[in-house]
Amino acid sequence: MKFIKSSLPFLSACLLFAACSESGSNMNGSGVSQNETVQADGSNVNGIYVGPLWPVNYNLHFKTLGMAGVKREGDMFEAMVNMKYAPKGTTLRPAIYTARRCPTIKDDLNKDAYIDILEARLAIGKITIPFDSDLDQQTSGSYSSSDVTGKYSYHQSGSFDRMFADLKEPDSDPSDQMVKLGEEEGLTFPGRIVILQGLDEKVPLPDSVATTDGQSKHQSIPVACAVLWKVKEMPEELKPVATP
Repeated sequence: MKFIKSSLPFLSACLLFAACSESGSNMNGSGVSQNETVQADGSNVNGIYVGPLWPVNYNLHFKTLGMAGVKREGDMFEAMVNMKYAPKGTTLRPAIYTARRCPTIKDDLNKDAYIDILEARLAIGKITIPFDSDLDQQTSGSYSSSDVTGKYSYHQSGSFDRMFADLKEPDSDPSDQMVKLGEEEGLTFPGRIVILQGLDEKVPLPDSVATTDGQSKHQSIPVACAVLWKVKEMPEELKPVATP
């Protein structure tokens, strides 16, 4: 991960808009229809949905960071993230959110050249599916960490039926940052975003970077965002590495 000492808000905005546009156009150019008729039973979800991960804060890292995706086949649901340039030795918290756009520099409301989690939430909405150790339930899993070189690999599978049933359960805490599906509400992935949070505590951040939920500003700051689009085949970057 490369760190840029000077803050370049205008350049960051231009690059982020270009990145989001490029990620969407690349995935839409796959020849797969992105139009899904949302069904309240989740039956419309089928196949592979992926997107490249781009930095949320370009003054922290300056290049595409990796790729994220999900796959549904029958009752098998898989979530995966692969990063070559993640924050080093850091616990990362990926999740699918309700919104359909990545945060941009326009969301930097206090103009400190950093998009913190409170500012980002205005764009990203709430969490629907955390990429943790237990995809079957929203709140029961734990998160993994990148290695000391900045490589991060996450690949978890679970039951789509159990996950979807859990998403249909009543929301026991409407005030938190996770949201359930309504009784007649369905699930769809094209255009949905994946956000990763987590930054090495050694990286300096200004006092103006806000946090919440009892986390440090390094734990909560959004570092990467992907927009998911449906594709025909799983990209090589997200295929699991065979164990010898």
